Amino acid sequence: MKAQPDTTDYYGPISVTRISHAALYIGYENELIAVDPYGEGADYTMLPKATTVLITHDHYDHYDPEALRAIATDQTVFIAPPKATERLRVDGFTQRIITLANGDTTDYNRSIRIRALPAYNVVRERRPGVPFHPKGEGNGYLLTINEKRIYIAGDTELIPEMRELNFIFIAFLPLMLPYTMSEEEFIEAAKIIEPEYLYPYHYETVDRKRIQEQLAVVQVR
Repeated sequence: MKAQPDTTDYYGPISVTRISHAALYIGYENELIAVDPYGEGADYTMLPKATTVLITHDHYDHYDPEALRAIATDQTVFIAPPKATERLRVDGFTQRIITLANGDTTDYNRSIRIRALPAYNVVRERRPGVPFHPKGEGNGYLLTINEKRIYIAGDTELIPEMRELNFIFIAFLPLMLPYTMSEEEFIEAAKIIEPEYLYPYHYETVDRKRIQEQLAVVQVR
């Protein structure tokens, strides 16, 4: 049996529900944003419909057409980088699709602003000269909701662009070798970004207690 969401955390009018792997829901007022739905970790036919879907990149564990179909309605808005939006169209999704490359911003909803940020490998490669996540292909996302800034890093290593982030309320950072960050890099990234609340995601195992001990001013969820 597939796992169902384990917790929902509430930050005033903003809610965060962890699903599995890199998948999560962010709720605000009448909006329910699904990030990287992935059916291997949860039965999406049992989960709420999404008003918006954010896709960070087109790898199978982030772009899952069957999970998308299970939670999409005719009114669902898809936001994704160029390669993923091409796949959405090929796979027959006819809903509104917003393509965001690194640095692009959309105010598609008057209450929510979304900016696409770089997410890529600096060192780790699939084979020589071919990173697991090439720069420019995938997105991280910076959401501004109710004047709170939420950073969803996507599949990335510790990259220089993280030093430009500030006033982050909630951050989701990946912790999984060889594709993203080691625990040491994860902790360094958290110290650089210094969010109020930190969610490790895209991991196989995680020692939250050990991470929390090294991040005194950050609350690890």
